[in-house]
Amino acid sequence: MGDKIPIIYRHSWNNQQFTNYLKCLLYYMKQRSQVYIFVASALLSLAVASRGMVEPILAIKLASGTYMISLATYAYNDVTDTIADRVNKVDRVLARGRMDGKTVERLSIALFSTGMILLVHINVYTAIIALLCTALAVVYSHPKTNLKDRFPYKTIVNASGAGLAALIGGFAVGDISSVMVLAIVSFLFLFILAPLGDIQDYHGDRVAGKRTFPVVLGINATMAMMLPIPSIVTLMLWISMSINMLSMVITSIANVVSTTIILVVYKKVHDRAVVRISRHILRLMYVMNQVSIMLSSKTW
Repeated sequence: MGDKIPIIYRHSWNNQQFTNYLKCLLYYMKQRSQVYIFVASALLSLAVASRGMVEPILAIKLASGTYMISLATYAYNDVTDTIADRVNKVDRVLARGRMDGKTVERLSIALFSTGMILLVHINVYTAIIALLCTALAVVYSHPKTNLKDRFPYKTIVNASGAGLAALIGGFAVGDISSVMVLAIVSFLFLFILAPLGDIQDYHGDRVAGKRTFPVVLGINATMAMMLPIPSIVTLMLWISMSINMLSMVITSIANVVSTTIILVVYKKVHDRAVVRISRHILRLMYVMNQVSIMLSSKTW
């Protein structure tokens, strides 16, 4: 009897543990706002593939599953990226030592598992996408593979994840062809968003030995690579779709703003606040491009 913990203390410990996991979850839901662009991609692709006749339960499963797997990816990456985050003075709970790495790791496993279950319940194709996204997340961050530190795999994996999120709605209803343009636009735009995040973390990435686009090519060459992408997206949408006037206006505005933002960052590339704000604006432009595709589908 002397070795056993009294049941009241066991309950107290479990309650404290639950509170820690809840705090961790709420932290990531608040801090990792970029996850919502993957959810938006999934829902917009579902709307396009469904010709506007979206089944609510299907949409909830798709959005929740995509969100959980995406959030789990970022949480797991933080566990393996603590050193670089400390050098970059990134205000994250692990880098600041305010949360235990094991708690974050277990939370990410729980999110991966729950997201997988939700997507498996849709059909076998969304299950395959979920497995593929989970596999990409693991090889991206796991110390033995560590693709996030290897050029050019870090950006390619990020872009592939965005493309898969834009395809998953088509897989959910069995119509892939209608969302191919959406997936290509998503893939291309991540070659702006991902390197921009690497520019923000440039100094810490160099110290940590990460081989990102800015570290390998240099910041100027990386900016030069990003600059034509909005124009390429605009031309691709105009050529590949019977685009209506509203969609043409939305796409044009989104990509003119995107090009302007890239030029602003080029002039103030060492201002971390400018780079951070620019990433938020560019995420909105990314979603605007996707909305323009949805509005150009025949049923809208």
